[in-house]
Amino acid sequence: MRLLIIGLVLLVAYLLIRKKFNFSGSAEINSKNLKSGFQLIEAPAALIQSTLKKTISNVIMGVVLILITILLFVKIKIVLFLLPIAFFLIGYLFLFNNHFRKIKSQQIWFNVKTNEVFVEQLSADNYSFNIFRDIQGVQQVESIQTTRGLLYGYYRIKLKNHILEIPYLLAENKPANNLFFDTISQNFKIDIQKRIFPII
Repeated sequence: MRLLIIGLVLLVAYLLIRKKFNFSGSAEINSKNLKSGFQLIEAPAALIQSTLKKTISNVIMGVVLILITILLFVKIKIVLFLLPIAFFLIGYLFLFNNHFRKIKSQQIWFNVKTNEVFVEQLSADNYSFNIFRDIQGVQQVESIQTTRGLLYGYYRIKLKNHILEIPYLLAENKPANNLFFDTISQNFKIDIQKRIFPII
C-alpha cells in the first residue's frame, strides 16, 4: 500500500515537472539561422523528455532504497549503507532542474563556415567569439559515473571575458550538434573533472 501511494506521488510529481519545464517546442527560429548561416545548438523536446524519464527512474530507485532502509533498519542496521546511494540517485532530479534551466537561459549559435559562435542570454549581455581565436581552455565537468544510462555533465569553455557552460544534453543531440562539439574536442586539450553532482 505504501509503495502504491509513493508511486502515485511520484507520478503526480513527474506530470507537474513536465508542465513546469514546458517541453513543447523550441524557441522561435532566429533570422540569423536563415540569413547568416548560423546553426542553433539546441536539445529537442524528445531528448529532454527522455532524459527526464531516466532521471525519474533513478529517483524512484532512490526512494525504494530509502524505504528498504527504513523497513529493515530495526532488524538489519547494516542496510544504512544504502542511504548515500539513495540520496545520490534522488539528487539527479536537482541536477536535471539545474541543467535544464541553463539550457533555457541561453541560446548558442554556431557558424560552420567562420567558426564564429554567438551566445544569447536571458539575464546577461549577449556576446560572441571565434572558436580558434578566443578559446583559452576547455573543461568537461561530469558525474563520477554513468548510472542506468544517465551521465550528467557540462562543457566549461574559458574565454577572455566570459565562461560558457554547455550541458551535455546539447552534445547528446546527435548528429545535429556533432560538428560544433567535434570542432572543440578535436582542436583543444580537454581537462576532464569528476564530481558527485556537476552543478552548473
